[in-house]
Amino acid sequence: MGSETRNTSARSLLTSRNILASVLVVLAVIFIVQNRAATTIQLFWVSVQSPLWLTLVVILLLGWIAGLLTTRRTKTTN
Repeated sequence: MGSETRNTSARSLLTSRNILASVLVVLAVIFIVQNRAATTIQLFWVSVQSPLWLTLVVILLLGWIAGLLTTRRTKTTN
């Protein structure tokens, strides 16, 4: 394996997409580490205790699913 091949493979790993993904993973890990405290969520008569980060992730996913269900999709005509 020549040095030119190693440079090409190193460049393919350092794309802007990979760098952005790495930064987002680091931020997610920091977020989880800083929000490990338990929190209690009450909805009507149900009370659930879970880590704050898990609660926020569940709410994010629910909002994302609600957004997917309410977006309009246009038909494409060929």
